[in-house]
Amino acid sequence: MRAGKRRANMVLTCAAGMFAAALTLKFYYPGSWLASIFLTVTEASLAGGVADWFAVTAFFRKPLGFSYHTALVPRNRKRIIDALSAAVERDFLSKQAIKGRLSQANLLEKIMTYAQRNDVRAGVRSAIDKLLAEVAETLDPSAAARYGERVLKLALRRQSVVPHLAAIIGWALAEGKGSDVYKAIMDELAEVVRRDKTRDTIYDYLKDLKQNTARKNWLSAVVTGFLESIDGINLKDAAIVLQKELIDIIDELMEEEHPVRLWFQSELKHILEKLTTDEWEEAVNDWKNGQLTRMNLAVPLTVLAESVLAALKQPSGYRLALADWLTEQTLHCWQQFQTNGSLQLQAEEYLKTLLFTISEQEHYLVGLMARRALQKLSDEDLNAFIEDKAGDDLDWVRINGVVVGGVAGLGLALIKLFIQ
Repeated sequence: MRAGKRRANMVLTCAAGMFAAALTLKFYYPGSWLASIFLTVTEASLAGGVADWFAVTAFFRKPLGFSYHTALVPRNRKRIIDALSAAVERDFLSKQAIKGRLSQANLLEKIMTYAQRNDVRAGVRSAIDKLLAEVAETLDPSAAARYGERVLKLALRRQSVVPHLAAIIGWALAEGKGSDVYKAIMDELAEVVRRDKTRDTIYDYLKDLKQNTARKNWLSAVVTGFLESIDGINLKDAAIVLQKELIDIIDELMEEEHPVRLWFQSELKHILEKLTTDEWEEAVNDWKNGQLTRMNLAVPLTVLAESVLAALKQPSGYRLALADWLTEQTLHCWQQFQTNGSLQLQAEEYLKTLLFTISEQEHYLVGLMARRALQKLSDEDLNAFIEDKAGDDLDWVRINGVVVGGVAGLGLALIKLFIQ
């Protein structure tokens, strides 16, 4: 029991005891005017104390089981919760109050002080591990691949390949690797021309060429049709022959003393010089952008994303290693941040701006959270909550009732005495 409530009960008990004493005196001294005054005072004091006890108790419960307009707090539970929630939202934690407190607070200093006093490594490591698991469970691999393709292509388009190409050529010339570069190019060409897809491409080209030739005039159409009917033009055989010719040409170009090979090695120096011109740089970058446009990276990136996300879903060695690496990078960045005063000022300003924006746009959540917290309280818990905040004042109301009742009784007794 609270000290205030215990004090009020003691005062009411004293008033009852004094009333009993006054009755006793009146019984033994019925003609005494002092006994009459004392009885009137104690009677009024007890009546005032009982009335205020009843009134205060009726706020929260049913005193003596009396149910008429009692238990006001449980009866008006919804209105009280709405009023308290509104008071919290509009008065105690209004937008202006929140902004004022945030403006005066040094949020970043408090965060840095907490980080210095506590070992945050374990917390950061646990948070990163949980984040990786959640990302693996919720992220769509195809969506991640599409986004990764856009980002990768955008980065490659912004990056000029000419400086890198010039560096490679310069290195090849300095190391005497011109012949190796030529061999690598020829090996790639040899592999390409030996593919079945190359023969199909040659066949499609010959087919288009035949159709374009037949359309020129009626005589070309007649001759082409006649030759095809007697198997004079067999496009498939022609494609095979041409592919073999290409293979033979590439094989010849790969000979050590072939003129083209010797020319290529000497021409590398001129190519390196030309790469420094705007015309060549523009041409090379246009070629690069064209390749990027035709290139489809979504499929391989989807496969890669599926593999990575599958590894991240379980606490595998890969996920643990990635979490450790991210933890180290995060703590390293945090250490650098602690020594950068200008960056701290920017972060403090950004953090306050963010919180101001949230408090402005989502301020209704203050009242909503207060309402939900109050709604979880039972009737007794709500009574205890209000009594804890206003109980002392209510106890003094009861004490004042006893005192004021006694004073009023004294006044009435004196008036009665003078009238008689």
